[in-house]
Amino acid sequence: MKDIIKKIAIVSVLYLATSCHDLLDIDPAKYAMVKDDYYTTEAELNYALNGVYAALADGNLYGNNMLGRMGLEADEAYEDYSTDENSVGDYNVTPTDPKIQNYWRSCYVGIDRANNLLANVDNAAIEIDESRRNDIRGQALFLRGYYYFMLVTRFQGVPLVLTPIKNATAEELQHPRATGREVYTQILKDMEQAAAWVRPASEVGTGGRVSKSAVWGILARVNLYLAGYPYNEGERYEDAMLYAGRVINEGFHALNPSYKQVFINYAQDKYDIQESIFEVEFHSDGTAVYPTAGMVGRNNGIRNPVIDNIIGLSIGVLRSTDYLYDLYDANDERKNWNVAPFYYTNVEGVATKTEWGVNDSKYQRFCGKFRREYETVLPKLNSQTPQNFPLLRYSDVLLMYAEAYNEVYQGVNDDAIEYLNMVQRRGLGLDPTVASPSTDFTDRNYADFKKEVRDERPRELCFEMLRKNDVIRWGVFYDNMVAREAETPQTFTSSYYVRARTYFRSVERRDQWWPIPSYEMGVNKKLVQNPGW
Repeated sequence: MKDIIKKIAIVSVLYLATSCHDLLDIDPAKYAMVKDDYYTTEAELNYALNGVYAALADGNLYGNNMLGRMGLEADEAYEDYSTDENSVGDYNVTPTDPKIQNYWRSCYVGIDRANNLLANVDNAAIEIDESRRNDIRGQALFLRGYYYFMLVTRFQGVPLVLTPIKNATAEELQHPRATGREVYTQILKDMEQAAAWVRPASEVGTGGRVSKSAVWGILARVNLYLAGYPYNEGERYEDAMLYAGRVINEGFHALNPSYKQVFINYAQDKYDIQESIFEVEFHSDGTAVYPTAGMVGRNNGIRNPVIDNIIGLSIGVLRSTDYLYDLYDANDERKNWNVAPFYYTNVEGVATKTEWGVNDSKYQRFCGKFRREYETVLPKLNSQTPQNFPLLRYSDVLLMYAEAYNEVYQGVNDDAIEYLNMVQRRGLGLDPTVASPSTDFTDRNYADFKKEVRDERPRELCFEMLRKNDVIRWGVFYDNMVAREAETPQTFTSSYYVRARTYFRSVERRDQWWPIPSYEMGVNKKLVQNPGW
């Protein structure tokens, strides 16, 4: 295992040489990868596959920075964390922002690890059942596609690197940007191939590993993004409906009857693959090689200044807006779960719950979806938590199908409207599978149904890092951010109002995409910067 970890580290360093002038100035032959005895057993293939997954848990991605610190919540929340002032988290974006640069790097580390595994998975010397070999291949292909998906949704076109980095020569390390469509074409190719090889969710049994349902569900998302702005490939709605339908038609997945239990399960490392189809796994003690510790609930939880084993420290970087809060009906149980009606204060060293007043501004309220109080791993560490993070839930699949069907047919059928109502019933504390005539949404008009689905997505999926992509593909990102700024009280001087105004006021039209990191532009002369930067 140490050997395979060592190889992964070497490959990662070689890729990161694209960001290091010194390595480009020395003899590249000295740093060439040499043929060795890696990838000779099934166990080594699995170690390498773990390395591909591990990049997701990196602190530059889901392990820290993405958790409320990079503006991915768009108009449903704002960041209130002084450390991130004048950064991407505050929409004061610059090409030199270290979080943007490190995001780029970590995605490419995951890509290069996948490329190395794919280049060696067919080694004839490895004694392995062919179905298992194909499953490993499929997982690596999907993950490579997912890392490119993470890149193209933030930067648009990026370099397509599909083979292992062999040495530190400029020829190996410098690649021109592919177009966004070319990147999406590769994503679709990788994921569609992966779907044929990976196992069904019922056999995988954990959301921490890729299953057919995970591939199909993410393919539905990929096609929805292609159908919307800026690609506007309307025919992709039919593909999105097809892939979401495949997940549904498996007959295996179901909504957990309790919305809050979904997130308690993440805190307690309990799998519910019927609801949580794909998730990033973490260990709070930081002792496991794969995955590493995370900060879910520590960054994006209910603020608690007390270091204890009862609640657990949380810096609470995310605060809600009136806009998100007002999307919920009064009896929607998700309202006070997602937009917490309380916070914690330090009373003589004890974390003490303090309720917000009825008339208190909702701009003060913290993200309540990921709550450290439900963690069972002790001790509760200050900077690490055991909570997993959702990448694809069944409710999202249902909403994607409903949205895509409405776009394809300019109206909805019984299935599409039922899938929307299933999600809404669960939010109201009702059995999602039983009709509720007094609460079910019944309007089949195209425009009205579209609005309802668009409102339902933040109700259900807020703080799961999908909002910015949604409002971009719907073509309303900038207008929505401007509207939220206008709704923020303009003369109130409380710190949270000042932070909210700064967040929304900083947005420019160019902010729908991030700039290519300056450092990458400096060492890769084939890169071209995004417009406006």
